[in-house]
Amino acid sequence: MFKRWWPSFLGTLLVAVAFIWVYVFFPVMAKLPADYEQNYYFSGTVQVLNSATNQLNPAMPVNVTRALKASGLEDDVLLMDQKITFTHAQAGTELPFGSEEVYGLDRTTRANVAGYGDIDRTGQFTFPANTQKQDYPFWSATAHQSLTAKFVKEETYQGLTVYVFQVDQKNINLGTYANTGIPQTGDFLINIKVEPVSGVPVYSDTTTTLKISPAPSVSMPIFISTIAYTTETIDEMVSTAESTKSMIMWASVYAFWIIIGVGIVFIGIGFSEAAQLRAKS
Repeated sequence: MFKRWWPSFLGTLLVAVAFIWVYVFFPVMAKLPADYEQNYYFSGTVQVLNSATNQLNPAMPVNVTRALKASGLEDDVLLMDQKITFTHAQAGTELPFGSEEVYGLDRTTRANVAGYGDIDRTGQFTFPANTQKQDYPFWSATAHQSLTAKFVKEETYQGLTVYVFQVDQKNINLGTYANTGIPQTGDFLINIKVEPVSGVPVYSDTTTTLKISPAPSVSMPIFISTIAYTTETIDEMVSTAESTKSMIMWASVYAFWIIIGVGIVFIGIGFSEAAQLRAKS
């Protein structure tokens, strides 16, 4: 009897394995790794207020590094150490515009998790795998709050299909300037291109304008930065997106349907052999 039905048994087993792989094992593999480490490099310009003239100084060229390194797990929440460094592109000296912080991340959704690290962040750390054509809240270290990244369009970039998102928010309340009591606001314009299967951002440029209002109806810019991924970072992110997309597609789509197909073939063979044996008997 078993000899008659073993192909169907094997086919059923293969179908079950395919579903267990996709819904149990693959989600574990797709999490942000506990040893996550990534550096992003930007270049651009910065202008700061000259207190003597109350005018912005000429733009100075800068290089910016956003260094990320996982430092541990708490309740499966990934603790991320982040250090942002600005340096003068010509002199090589560090500029006082950087920051350091530790925050918690959901390893699956890639969202910030409050209550971990030394700052409670909201919104996304980065885009999730299987990014959708929808708006996403993203934490801004400068604004100290989440800003909305709106889906704009789909396009082809560096040979990849990408989703284009944009943050365009003006006059965001940033409290007061340097404990002077003078109201401070910020304008944020960010363009991001994301490979949607992997959620990897392959391009980013950001323009940040900080302003103060020393008198009603008066708005004075005190800081303007315009930075974008360097060519090297774009190339690295495109390569990462390509390889990650390929891995996800093979592990969660192609392999799933191949195993399902083979399983169905074996089930069909089993039923066919059983039917032939019944006919002979």
